[in-house]
Amino acid sequence: MQTNETNHQHFSRRHFLKGLGALGAATFLPLSLRSEDLDYDAIEFDASIYEANNPQTIVVYLYGGPSELAGNLTNIEEISEKSQNPYPLGNDRYMRITPNKFWGNAGGDAMERMLAAGDMNIFRTCFRTVDNLKAHGECTSQAQRGRESDGGAGVIANLASILYHKGVVTEPSGTDDVGKSIPFVTMEGESTFFTEEDLNLEAFLKPVAFGTGSRNPYARNNWAYDSKILDRDANLTLGQYFDRLSFRHIPENKIKESFERRATLEAFANTINEIALPNGVAYPENNVFAARLRTAMNLLIENEHTKVVSMGSPGLGGWDDHSNAIDRYTRRMTQLMEAIEAALAHARAAGKNNINIVVFGEFGRNVNYNNSLGWDHGNNQNVYWFGGRDYMNHLGIVGETVVTGGGSRIYLAPKPGTQTFQVFSVAATLYRMYGIKNPEILTDGNAPIAGLLA
Repeated sequence: MQTNETNHQHFSRRHFLKGLGALGAATFLPLSLRSEDLDYDAIEFDASIYEANNPQTIVVYLYGGPSELAGNLTNIEEISEKSQNPYPLGNDRYMRITPNKFWGNAGGDAMERMLAAGDMNIFRTCFRTVDNLKAHGECTSQAQRGRESDGGAGVIANLASILYHKGVVTEPSGTDDVGKSIPFVTMEGESTFFTEEDLNLEAFLKPVAFGTGSRNPYARNNWAYDSKILDRDANLTLGQYFDRLSFRHIPENKIKESFERRATLEAFANTINEIALPNGVAYPENNVFAARLRTAMNLLIENEHTKVVSMGSPGLGGWDDHSNAIDRYTRRMTQLMEAIEAALAHARAAGKNNINIVVFGEFGRNVNYNNSLGWDHGNNQNVYWFGGRDYMNHLGIVGETVVTGGGSRIYLAPKPGTQTFQVFSVAATLYRMYGIKNPEILTDGNAPIAGLLA
């Protein structure tokens, strides 16, 4: 089976001409089950909130359902006692518990530093109650649509359409406006976040695929495009010849526009990938998240017109830790948190306090350490929200859990009286952050996360 990383490399070349909104071509994103347009008149939008916040967001979606234990070991002694297999408590090589009950070996050390710096909010009780559902496809569909239905547009597609109709995101006027051509970016290929339904987004609002490092989806890196054609007098490469033909023979339309913009976008993407880091900022090496986050941060810092960048975790379903979980989960979570810590340092060095990073998945996991040494699906997960100091309060650690169930079905649930919400509140928070005053009408009544936005 191909990993998401492999699919991403293939996607970048195969789909950009037919799928990138910046080039005005047809969308590559899947159709969903039913169509619903937006009632723009019913959406209360406050441009002053949008302008004051000036938010830019990186959405890190952890496909497969991430365990909450990296950020919540408050009940670990009771969990270990009730579990089919005991946890390696007292063994600092595998399970070192930090002062705030994070899993030190699973990114907890970086989390402690980000918490102390006022850069991290962690919500320990994002608890799913809809249909007691724990199925990957349906839960991801709902989480990325921000509502309890399989139908309707995705969260980022809705946001794009609303901001355009409210007049705060405007269409680029030419190649000089190349930055305005990429307000919404995917670094994970296809995603329900961008599903349109009947929105019929303007071409420039469709998601633009962006590669990391040397991967530039706009570049003609194939040897054939650099080869000379038979007409030696012209001394043209094949790529240059195609461009000349397009300018000469193709009527004024979207295809010609694609040819004209390709070179501009190639240069822009190369510029983003080649930006030097500020002094004192370093991303961890040999880290699958670091390259993506560095590129995303370069893009947001360099281009004020980019509003949202979506990225999935490497390996579709990579957090579905049913077996041999501890070694893989701890290594993966450490890489994620250390990469985010570097990204926040990058933003600070650039003086960008308007950038926020949200991390969540479709559901959580239960906490029974099963006979395959892993965890099965559960209802409760952590939502991590970083940065955004210009408009986000520093709440720190929010929510307390209790142990429920027994046998092979041991779960964490919100402690009575503690703050809790469903995953749809992530979408509501994003909408509110971008100036939508009544996001509940888009999220089946689910409100923004209480207290997070100033």
